[in-house]
Amino acid sequence: MLSLVQHLGVYVMIFSIASIPERKWHERTGRFRTVAVSTLYKSLTCGMEGVKMARGFTISRVGHVGIQCTNVDRSITWYRDTLGLTLTGRWPMGENGEMAFMRFTDDHHNIVLFTHPTRVTDENRNAGYNALQHIALEVDDRDEWLRALADLKRKGVEIVQGPLIHGPEGGPGAGRNFGGSGSRSFYFEDPDGNRLEIYTDMMKVPEGEQFPRAEYAEVFKK
Repeated sequence: MLSLVQHLGVYVMIFSIASIPERKWHERTGRFRTVAVSTLYKSLTCGMEGVKMARGFTISRVGHVGIQCTNVDRSITWYRDTLGLTLTGRWPMGENGEMAFMRFTDDHHNIVLFTHPTRVTDENRNAGYNALQHIALEVDDRDEWLRALADLKRKGVEIVQGPLIHGPEGGPGAGRNFGGSGSRSFYFEDPDGNRLEIYTDMMKVPEGEQFPRAEYAEVFKK
Protein backbone atom coordinates (compact mmCIF):
# COMPACT_ATOMS: atom_id res chain seq x y z
CA MET A 1 0.00 0.00 0.00
CA LEU A 2 1.28 3.50 -0.89
CA SER A 3 0.10 6.88 0.38
CA LEU A 4 1.39 10.44 0.64
CA VAL A 5 0.99 12.69 3.70
CA GLN A 6 2.47 15.97 4.86
CA HIS A 7 4.24 15.72 8.23
CA LEU A 8 5.75 18.84 9.83
CA GLY A 9 5.80 20.62 6.48
CA VAL A 10 7.62 17.75 4.68
CA TYR A 11 5.90 15.38 2.30
CA VAL A 12 6.50 11.78 3.35
CA MET A 13 5.75 8.71 1.26
CA ILE A 14 4.45 5.82 3.34
CA PHE A 15 4.72 2.17 2.40
CA SER A 16 3.20 -0.62 4.38
CA ILE A 17 5.81 -2.39 6.48
CA ALA A 18 5.55 -5.47 4.32
CA SER A 19 6.52 -3.50 1.21
CA ILE A 20 9.80 -2.25 2.70
CA PRO A 21 12.51 -4.89 2.28
CA GLU A 22 13.93 -5.83 5.66
CA ARG A 23 12.01 -2.89 7.19
CA LYS A 24 14.71 -0.39 6.23
CA TRP A 25 14.26 3.10 4.88
CA HIS A 26 16.11 4.48 1.90
CA GLU A 27 16.80 8.06 0.96
CA ARG A 28 17.94 9.51 -2.36
CA THR A 29 18.67 13.08 -3.35
CA GLY A 30 15.50 14.83 -4.51
CA ARG A 31 13.32 11.85 -3.62
CA PHE A 32 10.87 11.13 -0.80
CA ARG A 33 11.93 9.38 2.35
CA THR A 34 10.19 6.10 3.10
CA VAL A 35 9.53 5.14 6.71
CA ALA A 36 7.81 2.30 8.48
CA VAL A 37 4.12 2.97 9.07
CA SER A 38 4.35 2.12 12.75
CA THR A 39 7.11 4.73 13.28
CA LEU A 40 5.24 7.55 11.54
CA TYR A 41 1.93 6.74 13.22
CA LYS A 42 3.63 6.85 16.61
CA SER A 43 4.86 10.40 15.92
CA LEU A 44 1.43 11.52 14.67
CA THR A 45 -0.65 10.05 17.48
CA CYS A 46 -1.69 12.93 19.72
CA GLY A 47 -4.40 11.07 21.59
CA MET A 48 -2.12 8.50 23.22
CA GLU A 49 -2.49 7.89 26.94
CA GLY A 50 -0.36 10.30 28.92
CA VAL A 51 -0.82 13.28 26.60
CA LYS A 52 -4.60 13.81 26.80
CA MET A 53 -5.88 17.11 28.16
CA ALA A 54 -7.86 17.18 31.41
CA ARG A 55 -11.16 18.23 29.86
CA GLY A 56 -13.73 18.71 32.61
CA PHE A 57 -15.33 21.61 30.72
CA THR A 58 -14.93 23.48 27.44
CA ILE A 59 -13.53 27.02 26.97
CA SER A 60 -14.94 28.80 23.90
CA ARG A 61 -12.40 31.59 23.52
CA VAL A 62 -10.28 34.22 25.23
CA GLY A 63 -13.05 36.76 25.74
CA HIS A 64 -11.26 39.84 27.04
CA VAL A 65 -8.00 41.05 28.56
CA GLY A 66 -7.47 43.48 31.44
CA ILE A 67 -4.53 45.87 31.15
CA GLN A 68 -2.95 48.13 33.77
CA CYS A 69 -2.46 51.71 32.50
CA THR A 70 -0.29 54.56 33.75
CA ASN A 71 -2.71 57.08 32.20
CA VAL A 72 -6.24 55.84 31.49
CA ASP A 73 -7.17 58.91 29.40
CA ARG A 74 -4.14 58.42 27.16
CA SER A 75 -4.83 54.69 26.81
CA ILE A 76 -8.49 55.23 25.90
CA THR A 77 -7.41 57.63 23.17
CA TRP A 78 -4.76 55.24 21.88
CA TYR A 79 -7.01 52.16 21.76
CA ARG A 80 -9.78 54.22 20.16
CA ASP A 81 -7.73 56.10 17.58
CA THR A 82 -5.03 53.49 16.86
CA LEU A 83 -6.92 50.19 17.08
CA GLY A 84 -10.46 51.43 16.43
CA LEU A 85 -12.11 50.27 19.68
CA THR A 86 -15.30 51.85 21.02
CA LEU A 87 -15.51 53.11 24.58
CA THR A 88 -18.44 51.42 26.34
CA GLY A 89 -17.96 53.44 29.52
CA ARG A 90 -15.68 54.19 32.46
CA TRP A 91 -16.28 53.85 36.19
CA PRO A 92 -14.35 54.57 39.41
CA MET A 93 -12.39 51.73 40.99
CA GLY A 94 -11.57 52.27 44.62
CA GLU A 95 -10.46 55.68 45.90
CA ASN A 96 -7.65 56.49 43.47
CA GLY A 97 -8.36 54.60 40.29
CA GLU A 98 -10.81 53.85 37.54
CA MET A 99 -11.60 51.30 34.86
CA ALA A 100 -12.66 51.75 31.27
CA PHE A 101 -14.44 49.13 29.14
CA MET A 102 -13.67 49.10 25.41
CA ARG A 103 -15.02 46.85 22.66
CA PHE A 104 -14.31 45.68 19.11
CA THR A 105 -17.83 44.58 18.16
CA ASP A 106 -21.05 44.35 20.16
CA ASP A 107 -19.63 42.61 23.23
CA HIS A 108 -19.87 44.84 26.30
CA HIS A 109 -16.06 44.76 26.43
CA ASN A 110 -13.04 43.04 24.93
CA ILE A 111 -10.36 45.12 26.68
CA VAL A 112 -10.57 46.60 30.18
CA LEU A 113 -8.18 49.39 31.12
CA PHE A 114 -7.30 49.71 34.82
CA THR A 115 -5.40 52.42 36.69
CA HIS A 116 -1.94 51.03 37.48
CA PRO A 117 -1.92 50.13 41.20
CA THR A 118 1.67 51.21 41.92
CA ARG A 119 3.51 54.51 41.79
CA VAL A 120 4.79 54.98 38.26
CA THR A 121 7.91 57.00 37.44
CA ASP A 122 9.73 57.82 34.22
CA GLU A 123 12.24 55.10 35.08
CA ASN A 124 9.76 52.24 35.54
CA ARG A 125 6.95 53.37 33.20
CA ASN A 126 7.82 50.83 30.49
CA ALA A 127 9.19 48.07 32.73
CA GLY A 128 6.24 45.82 31.88
CA TYR A 129 5.74 44.40 35.37
CA ASN A 130 2.19 44.02 36.66
CA ALA A 131 0.85 45.20 33.31
CA LEU A 132 -1.55 42.31 32.67
CA GLN A 133 -4.47 42.56 35.07
CA HIS A 134 -6.22 39.33 34.04
CA ILE A 135 -7.12 37.04 31.15
CA ALA A 136 -10.82 36.18 30.76
CA LEU A 137 -11.93 32.84 29.33
CA GLU A 138 -15.49 32.64 28.04
CA VAL A 139 -17.71 29.54 28.24
CA ASP A 140 -20.92 29.02 26.28
CA ASP A 141 -23.62 29.20 28.94
CA ARG A 142 -24.53 28.99 32.62
CA ASP A 143 -24.40 25.19 32.68
CA GLU A 144 -20.85 25.21 31.31
CA TRP A 145 -19.88 27.96 33.76
CA LEU A 146 -21.18 25.92 36.71
CA ARG A 147 -19.43 22.85 35.31
CA ALA A 148 -16.16 24.81 35.15
CA LEU A 149 -16.57 26.10 38.71
CA ALA A 150 -17.26 22.60 40.05
CA ASP A 151 -14.44 21.03 38.06
CA LEU A 152 -11.81 23.52 39.23
CA LYS A 153 -12.90 23.17 42.84
CA ARG A 154 -12.60 19.39 42.54
CA LYS A 155 -9.05 19.89 41.27
CA GLY A 156 -8.16 21.96 44.33
CA VAL A 157 -8.02 25.34 42.59
CA GLU A 158 -8.64 28.27 44.96
CA ILE A 159 -11.31 30.69 43.78
CA VAL A 160 -9.83 34.06 44.73
CA GLN A 161 -12.91 36.16 43.82
CA GLY A 162 -16.53 35.25 43.14
CA PRO A 163 -18.64 33.61 42.02
CA LEU A 164 -20.44 36.87 41.28
CA ILE A 165 -22.56 38.67 38.70
CA HIS A 166 -21.10 41.91 37.34
CA GLY A 167 -23.45 44.87 37.53
CA PRO A 168 -26.33 45.97 39.75
CA GLU A 169 -28.10 42.61 39.40
CA GLY A 170 -25.24 41.11 41.39
CA GLY A 171 -26.24 43.02 44.51
CA PRO A 172 -23.81 44.83 46.84
CA GLY A 173 -20.15 43.94 46.75
CA ALA A 174 -17.38 43.69 44.17
CA GLY A 175 -19.63 42.96 41.22
CA ARG A 176 -21.76 46.09 41.61
CA ASN A 177 -19.01 48.51 40.59
CA PHE A 178 -17.94 46.77 37.40
CA GLY A 179 -20.00 48.74 34.90
CA GLY A 180 -22.76 46.24 34.47
CA SER A 181 -21.81 43.70 31.79
CA GLY A 182 -24.19 41.25 33.47
CA SER A 183 -21.81 38.32 33.16
CA ARG A 184 -21.44 35.53 35.69
CA SER A 185 -17.81 35.35 36.71
CA PHE A 186 -15.21 33.88 39.04
CA TYR A 187 -11.45 34.36 39.32
CA PHE A 188 -8.49 32.10 40.12
CA GLU A 189 -4.72 32.05 39.55
CA ASP A 190 -2.26 29.93 37.65
CA PRO A 191 0.92 28.58 39.37
CA ASP A 192 2.78 31.84 38.69
CA GLY A 193 0.01 33.99 40.15
CA ASN A 194 -1.43 35.15 36.82
CA ARG A 195 -5.08 36.03 37.36
CA LEU A 196 -7.64 34.16 35.22
CA GLU A 197 -11.39 34.66 34.90
CA ILE A 198 -14.06 32.30 33.60
CA TYR A 199 -17.32 34.00 32.62
CA THR A 200 -20.51 33.69 30.60
CA ASP A 201 -23.62 35.72 29.65
CA MET A 202 -21.93 39.02 28.83
CA MET A 203 -24.49 41.50 27.45
CA LYS A 204 -24.23 43.00 23.96
CA VAL A 205 -23.97 46.68 23.06
CA PRO A 206 -25.13 47.00 19.42
CA GLU A 207 -23.29 49.37 17.11
CA GLY A 208 -24.41 52.95 17.55
CA GLU A 209 -25.97 52.45 21.00
CA GLN A 210 -24.72 53.93 24.26
CA PHE A 211 -24.33 52.02 27.49
CA PRO A 212 -26.22 52.10 29.71
CA ARG A 213 -29.45 52.83 27.82
CA ALA A 214 -31.29 55.93 28.96
CA GLU A 215 -34.29 54.01 30.27
CA TYR A 216 -32.22 52.20 32.91
CA ALA A 217 -29.16 54.45 33.35
CA GLU A 218 -30.22 55.38 36.89
CA VAL A 219 -29.73 51.77 37.99
CA PHE A 220 -25.97 52.12 37.51
CA LYS A 221 -25.59 55.23 39.65
CA LYS A 222 -24.55 54.94 43.26
